[in-house]
Amino acid sequence: MMSMNKTPRSNRTHIGLFGRRNVGKSSVINALTNQNISLVSDQLGTTTDPVFKSMEILPLGPVVLIDTAGIDDVGELGELRVSRTYDVINKTDIGLVIFDVNQDEFTDELNLIKEFKKRKKPYLLIANKLDTVDKEIEYADIFKKDKIHFVSASSKKGIEELKEAIGKNLNYLLNFNI
Repeated sequence: MMSMNKTPRSNRTHIGLFGRRNVGKSSVINALTNQNISLVSDQLGTTTDPVFKSMEILPLGPVVLIDTAGIDDVGELGELRVSRTYDVINKTDIGLVIFDVNQDEFTDELNLIKEFKKRKKPYLLIANKLDTVDKEIEYADIFKKDKIHFVSASSKKGIEELKEAIGKNLNYLLNFNI
């Protein structure tokens, strides 16, 4: 039997993290892995190219986490980065669409969800930065029936539940025709 850390990348579950600049995609990776493996900065656009990280995450086992550039990047170079980010959808088994719990406009996220549905790829919605608000906010009018997973990457609140949700839903989502 092959040990988990020798599992080839092609046999690992690919989990892509998508969202705007500075919503905490890299911070969520660090929280999921309990390591500082992704560069985190307050500066917009810290992640410029998709970064593939092969990891072991319990209870998920061998995975590849894909950190992507912000879907709201601007300028000529920004457009190229956004295009590469959208290309990553094809490489994911499940996408985590991350947004800041404080934001009030969701056009970028809704476009991303449309793209996941069009490509028949499963996704989970993650409201990050829960530590910055007093209570969970209701998003039903925006995201319809999609369940929102509330987390704080900085305090790790909700991260274990997120891991369980990824694991629990992965087989179902992969076999579900979106």
